[in-house]
Amino acid sequence: MKKIFNYIIAGCLATSFTGCLDMEPVSSITDVNYWKDAAQFEAFNVGLHGLLRERSYTIFELGEPRADIYNSNPFTGEATQGVERMIDNTLNAANPVISNYGDFYVLINQLNLMISHTESTDLLDASTKNYYLGEAYGLRAYVYFHLLRSWGDVVLQLDYTNGNSIDIGNPSKAASSAADVMTQIKKDIQSSEDAFGDDYSFKYGKCYWSKAATMMLKGEVYLWSGKQMNGGESDYTTAKNALMAVKTAGVGLLNDFKKVFAYDNKENDEIIFAIHNGRNEYSLWNDQYRSTMVMNQANFGTYYDENGALLNETEMADMSGLIRYQVEQDLYTQLFREGDTRKSISIKGIYNKDNTSGTLSFNSPIAYKFQGVLLDGDAQRSWLDDYPIYRYADCLLALATAKAFLGEDITQEINEVRERAYGTTYFNEHRSEIAYPNDKDATFYANNRFVGSDDNPIEAILKERMREFLFEGKRWYDIRLMGNEYATKYSNANSERLLWPIDENTLGENSALNQTPGY
Repeated sequence: MKKIFNYIIAGCLATSFTGCLDMEPVSSITDVNYWKDAAQFEAFNVGLHGLLRERSYTIFELGEPRADIYNSNPFTGEATQGVERMIDNTLNAANPVISNYGDFYVLINQLNLMISHTESTDLLDASTKNYYLGEAYGLRAYVYFHLLRSWGDVVLQLDYTNGNSIDIGNPSKAASSAADVMTQIKKDIQSSEDAFGDDYSFKYGKCYWSKAATMMLKGEVYLWSGKQMNGGESDYTTAKNALMAVKTAGVGLLNDFKKVFAYDNKENDEIIFAIHNGRNEYSLWNDQYRSTMVMNQANFGTYYDENGALLNETEMADMSGLIRYQVEQDLYTQLFREGDTRKSISIKGIYNKDNTSGTLSFNSPIAYKFQGVLLDGDAQRSWLDDYPIYRYADCLLALATAKAFLGEDITQEINEVRERAYGTTYFNEHRSEIAYPNDKDATFYANNRFVGSDDNPIEAILKERMREFLFEGKRWYDIRLMGNEYATKYSNANSERLLWPIDENTLGENSALNQTPGY
């Protein structure tokens, strides 16, 4: 793995979390000027969440593009610039897209540092100390869970490096088995639970880790170990109980799906944990959202919306970016049922128009869930939407998954999400068509590339999760969780290459590592 120097994170990494604390970074973990008062622990905690935010685009890359949402031919003509390797599943050691394990070990090292100093300090009151430890252990488990699902066997690094020039992963350290990594993830989750105790508060806001986030993670982890690592019914039960516990955190579905993501409604009741973005601070995926998912302004005089208006005359007029990820054209008609409000909020149809007849013809859909904001004094829209990691809809659908694995009824959880999606009135009027387990329209689901009918509860869950979480970085993990048959059905991936390759440079720097099987 790449060599990096040890450092302590400046509190200014995330100014809007607590305000810029103006803490100077120091060059060594042994510096006598650090870990001397509570403000320095606070600054470090801010910095840890700032480091996670720096990896938000990687979190998206690991969790979505390899599935069936995109193709590699943007209709506006932009070059895909390498993202097609994920979309087409043509990854290899020379072209892995993500190198050096996504640089997650930089964050892991700092989490190890926080854990060590927080465990040993007497500068913090018990409540603050335990909350920091709950966050740090939870975040470390969260990061390792990404590594486990993406590479399988990975290096377990549980101590911080000592000195100025020691490799994060140790150049001679071999990867631990996926089973051992999972064991450590579960240990960290338990340590996080123990530290938080009964405190389900969002003490520092929902852009900080919390007990509810730990319980969401616990649900995901035990679903994975149960399904993918032979944990079976015992793990499914643990997952179910963890997800049920999330409900005690005072979270719930919003009535309006659009408001879940609205710039002026951040940290709303549905959000459990989100990556914060803000003006003069950080934009969505460090501005990668603009440069991969948003139409270029130059195209707006060519295309029309569903009402026949030129795009530069609509609410999109102040948007400008590039499309690298082309949303699959068929997804626009094959994913959502009529009446589902999530469609117009998540994706937008782009049309051509015959200048003689005025007839519109559908061209392509584009991502539309994160719509940004036009701030006072700006000519272009800014992409400052928060990026949800966990929200209550995720809790409900993960709980449905646990119940399905246990052979239990999933009606309550699925229909709670669907009722919000369609609106109570429409949902009740069309219950025989769209309420679970009635969504079985033979015409709609015949040869559907993306979703299946309610006949199979696993298909029903995958369908609802895809409709609910487009562009939130979950689809690839979802189809992987359910089994190889789903991963290959809903992607073009080779069943022998569902993990990620290790890049050549990392293999060269750590001779104890072995390439991911299949590559």
